[in-house]
Amino acid sequence: MDYQPPFKLVPIAIILGLQFLYGSSACLADKPWRRHTIDSSRIGADGVRLADFNQDGNLDIVTGWEESGVVRLYLNPGPKKSKQRWPFCQIGEGKSPEDAVPFDVDGDGMLEVISCHEGSFKQVLVHKFNGNQHSGQPGDPNEEILNPANWTTSSVSKLTGQQWMFATPIQLRDSRQGIVLGSKGSNATLTLLVPPPEGVKNLNQWSVVKLRDCGWIMSIQNIDMDRDGDIDIVFSDRKTRTRGVGWLEQPNDGDVNKTWQEHPVGATEHEPLFIDATPNRILVPTRQASWIDFRKTEHGIWNQTLHQNPISVPFGKAIRTFGQNNIVLTANTAADRKNKDQPGLWLKTSSSNWQSIGTETECKFDRMELVDLDADGDLDIITCEERQLLGVVWYENPGIK
Repeated sequence: MDYQPPFKLVPIAIILGLQFLYGSSACLADKPWRRHTIDSSRIGADGVRLADFNQDGNLDIVTGWEESGVVRLYLNPGPKKSKQRWPFCQIGEGKSPEDAVPFDVDGDGMLEVISCHEGSFKQVLVHKFNGNQHSGQPGDPNEEILNPANWTTSSVSKLTGQQWMFATPIQLRDSRQGIVLGSKGSNATLTLLVPPPEGVKNLNQWSVVKLRDCGWIMSIQNIDMDRDGDIDIVFSDRKTRTRGVGWLEQPNDGDVNKTWQEHPVGATEHEPLFIDATPNRILVPTRQASWIDFRKTEHGIWNQTLHQNPISVPFGKAIRTFGQNNIVLTANTAADRKNKDQPGLWLKTSSSNWQSIGTETECKFDRMELVDLDADGDLDIITCEERQLLGVVWYENPGIK
């Protein structure tokens, strides 16, 4: 008969072995996460937005490079090759692209990209794929998508004249897909672009609905905030008398030309940046060395708790939650003259204080997306950096859930 150790010793050995191999959550949080570069060949990567362009089940990335004046699409090579540089196509050009978002404008099943441009350019551009995209047609779909000659760019002329900062598709009550856009500056607005009932493909023939004056729209998320079956608009406005975090309620009768009732949430005394919103909780970093946790009570009141950033990191940019009470914060440490030696990517777990998970300093990071890129069962961080030529990158989660 083979020898078997006492039953009670088995789980102890397993636990010790797992601790030896993987460490505790707190130990994992103490170590920088490994950075993988998707593209660092330009300067000014400003935002990452995700969608599956080639329908292979993997989320691809679009990014506007503000200082370089280009818009690029990156095809996800899959988990096994995710740590290599990703193949990309430069799908368009235009000065000061601040944001680029995938959206099927014409309903043909292939995504276009809508880019927002600030500075003196002040335009919204549409980048359209004109190659073969479906199986059964000649050519490799990936080669077709990665060929710049298959992409054309046009301007939404009726939107020219504002410094556009952000755009997000929205599902309207009548099943049409619109686009919410936000700008900054003296004539800034939060604006809805609505297609006609017959589904015209040219965005210049869509209706422009002004929803709200604003100072500087930083982010937009479209969520059913009141759980009435339609999608509402959550926003952060950074500047002037209109600033704050709030949401606009989609009219119940489907008439989007009516006033969208505004529901203030807070942060009117701060500069709110990129939000992370759900119907009952909104997190937002500020430019005042703090971040705010808004939680909605059963009576519909938003209570707020002000938390401090990591020490010597005043200029937060984006914040996200994942797993069991873990929080990730990006920051602009390049703008801080006193503390430029501070990293710009931080993690706080339920069992630890703030820990830097990126070692790079004097960085200007942006918004984040959380995706399991290497298929190891935990969420990784996709982001971009504008100042230190890091470009479009992702940070590999060492096992924090």
